[in-house]
Amino acid sequence: MSRTPAIPLQNGARPLGKIEVLPNAIHSIAVQAISECYGVVGIAAPRLHYGQPVILGPEHQNQGVQVRIVNDQIVLDVYVVLEYGLRISEIGLNIMSSVKFSVEKMLGAPIARVNVNVQGLSHSAAQVSAPERKIAH
Repeated sequence: MSRTPAIPLQNGARPLGKIEVLPNAIHSIAVQAISECYGVVGIAAPRLHYGQPVILGPEHQNQGVQVRIVNDQIVLDVYVVLEYGLRISEIGLNIMSSVKFSVEKMLGAPIARVNVNVQGLSHSAAQVSAPERKIAH
């Protein structure tokens, strides 16, 4: 198994040492920010299961956030299920803004992009009671 690359942070002109943040820490920050956004039913797996989105349980939510380094810049891909009947574009922009703000605030490093992937829509957040439940249409 290969080592997960860490993201180096700059800490001034005369560093006392090296600070690296593993992607798992960034996942946690992003998951918390996404969960607090209005209209988000849940964080989803990046892949559909028989054409249906899979909402991840609390212990697997980090799988719904991917951290990539592109041209020395941090790019986040998030996968979500949104509540049916709300404006998808507004919720998506809110997720982008919230995740970018939270991660930049805690890391002290800029985020180049937050890509929001809407995996599906659900009629009600009350439908999701069991972890990793597929959304029925």
